[in-house]
Amino acid sequence: MTLLSEIAQCYASEGSQWKQALEVLRLALEDTMEQHHVRATLQARVKTLESFSEKYRYLQAQDVSAGPEIRDLLGLRVIVPFQEDVETVVRLLRAHHGGGEVERKSEKLSFREFAYDSVHVELPLTQPLRLPACCKRVVEVQVRTILQDAWAEVEHELIYKNHFRFPNNDSIRKKLAAINASLGLADMIFQEIRDAQKEMARWGQQRFQSLVHKVSEQVATTIPLPPLQLPQPTLPGIEAPGAASRAELEKQLLTALKAHNDKDYQTAILHYSKVLEGNPELTVRSIVFNHRGMAYVMLQQETLAMSDFDRSFQCDQTNYRALNNRGLILRRLGYIEPALECFTLSLQLEPKQAEVHFLRAQTLIEIDRQPEARADLALALQLDPGHREAGELLARL
Repeated sequence: MTLLSEIAQCYASEGSQWKQALEVLRLALEDTMEQHHVRATLQARVKTLESFSEKYRYLQAQDVSAGPEIRDLLGLRVIVPFQEDVETVVRLLRAHHGGGEVERKSEKLSFREFAYDSVHVELPLTQPLRLPACCKRVVEVQVRTILQDAWAEVEHELIYKNHFRFPNNDSIRKKLAAINASLGLADMIFQEIRDAQKEMARWGQQRFQSLVHKVSEQVATTIPLPPLQLPQPTLPGIEAPGAASRAELEKQLLTALKAHNDKDYQTAILHYSKVLEGNPELTVRSIVFNHRGMAYVMLQQETLAMSDFDRSFQCDQTNYRALNNRGLILRRLGYIEPALECFTLSLQLEPKQAEVHFLRAQTLIEIDRQPEARADLALALQLDPGHREAGELLARL
């Protein structure tokens, strides 16, 4: 029996198990990508017997002294949007799935050559599968961008599968090289745009957090708790009801404020929540909700922050700081009119807020209401003559 006949028999008897094992691995990789927030499309395939045989003969002709070693009988493909995602996936494969040898196709090309770029990572085959003797016991994972994958599919059909029949036509080859170069350039441009977006997002978040600190009160060293009216104990030696809960409330509050000032926002949120569970009176609840909302802002959890600012104002409808914070989030999310309503109501409650006049002016400019914006800027400068940003914006208008 020839080796190719043995390979064909192995395909017939073991093929279904290969596919099942690949699907298990695909699901495991998919779970890893989801856990690390990597957008990816995963595909699994067993090399067809025809492709396997053709590759075997091709490799054998290239080196007759040694038997061919096939590494891609079992293959997975991970397709990601951007170039940066390729390296992220490679790191995850190594960290969580025992990824071994990494092959970068582009590194084998001279500067005169064009071909699809792709990173291949070998994962050890842990399942007890029977493979043809010429196969390395690995699963080859190809990691590509969407554009690299598109080019690879076309190249495979036009060139790889037709290496004996493709005409030696320089004109066609030049056109293919030009397409490949254009796709490579497009990938680079997409990545540059992505990098710029991330930088703008970082800048915007930092600016937003800075505004929250300026508009809202700085986290105080304490929040005064109103005196509690406690009933007298009915029996000697029994502590008045609520005394221990008040002490615990103050302890949790001080811990929360210290964590907030130390920028340990997760810990601050935990202790703010414990204070709220103690059901303090409404004015205190309003302040604590506002503080917890600010902590959520610092963690970029703006939906939770918005909920806390809403509840803060519901507890105390004189808490203009909660309105300011709510307006900032609404403006950041593009809800201009609701943001203006928050700033306006805040200024009705407390007119002497230079920073809020400035913020409302900025928001008005976004919807081309310059005359009202100029009036707000003038008021901001009247309240705070040293407000540099308000002065510069008024000068530009």
